[in-house]
Amino acid sequence: MDRSEIARHLNHARAEVEAEAAANARKQGTETPQPAADLSALRQQIGAKFSIPEALRDRLNGTNADELTADAQKLAENFRPNLRTRPYPLVKTGGPAERDLSNGEIDPVKLAARILQRRMAG
Repeated sequence: MDRSEIARHLNHARAEVEAEAAANARKQGTETPQPAADLSALRQQIGAKFSIPEALRDRLNGTNADELTADAQKLAENFRPNLRTRPYPLVKTGGPAERDLSNGEIDPVKLAARILQRRMAG
C-alpha cells in the first residue's frame, strides 16, 4: 500500500466514526456543528456510498449526515437511469417457439421477414 491508499482508508474510517458520533449526538439531542474538514470527509464518504462521481461530491449540501444523505440521494437519482447493468438488444428476440433449427440451418429470407415484421409491429 502506498501513502495515498493509506490516507484514503484513514479518511474513510474517520468519516465513518464521525458519522456514527453525529448520529448518536442527534439521538441524544446534543448535536454540535461539524468542522469543515470533517464535513468534507463526510461528503466524500456519502458520495462514494451513492456512487456519485468524485468531481461532484464536494457539491453536496448539508450540515450533518442526514442532510448530506438526502442531497446525495436526490443527486444520485439523476445518474442512475443512465447506468445499465446489461446491454439491451436493438431487435427483440423471439421465444423458443419462433426458432426452427431442426435441420441446423437458418433461412435468411425467413429471418429477414421476421425481423421486418417485428420492426413494423413495434
